[in-house]
Amino acid sequence: MSAMPPTLPVQPGPLAVRVKEPSAGLFYWVVTQLSTDERGADVRIEGSDHPYPTHEAALHAGAACLKALKASIFQPQGPH
Repeated sequence: MSAMPPTLPVQPGPLAVRVKEPSAGLFYWVVTQLSTDERGADVRIEGSDHPYPTHEAALHAGAACLKALKASIFQPQGPH
């Protein structure tokens, strides 16, 4: 994951993992919050700092981050 702390979504909404290949053979993953407005841009939540050798490896790492983010977002808050 990147050195910057993740930007947690302000509003609940669907999250997605995307894999990008900016250079041949270098794959990066990005977790985004999907825009509710079809003209709006998705919001980057977290992304990889280093490339992965395959699409599958990047997707696997991104999915693990997504799972951890969802667990932290939906973790029960103590007694009220």
